[in-house]
Amino acid sequence: MIFVKVLWSLLINLDLIVIAVFVFGTLRKWCNKTCSMQKPVMSAAAILLIFMMGDFPFSGRYILRHLEEKIPVTQVPQNVHGIVITGGSLCLFETEVSGSAVYHKTAGRLFEALKVAHSHPHTEIVFAGSKLESDEFLNLALSLGISQKRIKVVSNEKLSSLEAVAEEASKLTGNTKHNKWLLITSAYLMPRTLNIFQSHNCELTPFPVDFHTIGHASDKKPANYLTRLVMSFQDRLGFIAWNIAWREIAGLCNLRLSGQTKTLFPKIDAPKV
Repeated sequence: MIFVKVLWSLLINLDLIVIAVFVFGTLRKWCNKTCSMQKPVMSAAAILLIFMMGDFPFSGRYILRHLEEKIPVTQVPQNVHGIVITGGSLCLFETEVSGSAVYHKTAGRLFEALKVAHSHPHTEIVFAGSKLESDEFLNLALSLGISQKRIKVVSNEKLSSLEAVAEEASKLTGNTKHNKWLLITSAYLMPRTLNIFQSHNCELTPFPVDFHTIGHASDKKPANYLTRLVMSFQDRLGFIAWNIAWREIAGLCNLRLSGQTKTLFPKIDAPKV
């Protein structure tokens, strides 16, 4: 088991390993200390760097796109009883230091969820996140005119993992077989997040938002592969996508191998838009 964890860790952090190889090789060259293996190792690192930054099969961007496509986009049901919103939109350290909310790239899921909550004023809201995230969510929701009576939060600093947060959030939703609840989070996170809630016998209707890749069949202006490839080298999503995508795959595999789920990806019964 430890060996498997080490392999996953190496794969997830391959971007850092490649950067370290480049830095080490460059320093050796500057110090006029070279060896016969330096050139092939540096060449291999360069190829890996291009691969991870681009939009190639099994690159981070490629995996993210397929994760985002696993759960179909749905419309909000008319009889929705409540909404479960996951945290992860804050830069925790920066928020704590600055004293005000500092959001990062996945903040879109929070704002999309609040739009749904605002347009369905009868729904209950369960926010699943850390204590700091819960406090900031309450401040934001109240500033937008959402009644505090509608909001329940999972606010315990000891709940550091998504599994622990989902377990506590499942208790707040009550019987999800009789009341329809939406689960709102980033599209690439939805497969693992939904799997975790289902492992706690909490049946939620997935409502994926906050897409980070292009190339989906639902795109209004479809881009061909060459365009996507060129665009992939014009932003810094490649390295970030590699780490995030393989972390999600590792999480899904861990849930399946540990027996918490019966399938690698969650089973859903949701109509497409």
